[in-house]
Parts: sequence; structure tokens; C-alpha cells
Amino acid sequence: MPYALFEGDTKLSQEFPTEEDAWQHADEAGLVDLVDGKTVLEDGYAILPCSAEEGEAKPPVISPSKSL
Repeated sequence: MPYALFEGDTKLSQEFPTEEDAWQHADEAGLVDLVDGKTVLEDGYAILPCSAEEGEAKPPVISPSKSL
């Protein structure tokens, strides 16, 4: 089952083959924090299982944030 990054009910990323791949993408996008020794997503974001439906348009991939 593929996984994707969501904000609320909105899918923000492409499907990834594993949950770990989706977490890695979220980390590269700057959406992962370390709180009390636990790795968590910023508020409002979630990694959830999803189904890739035939013919469904893929949402854009979030680019990693850049430091100024």
C-alpha cells in the first residue's frame, strides 16, 4: 500500500511505496521535527496510506525548503 504526505484532507505529495519513503520526503521538505526525542511532523501534516487510482492526476511534489 502506498503512502503520501497530507495536510488535513489534502494530499500534498506523490505516492511513495513505503511509509519510510514518505517520511524521508517530508524530512527533506523540512516538515519533520524532533520533539522530546520523538520524530514528528509539523502540526497539520500527516503521513497516511493512500491508493493510487488509475488515471488520477498526481499532485506536485513539495520541494525541500531552502535556508536563506
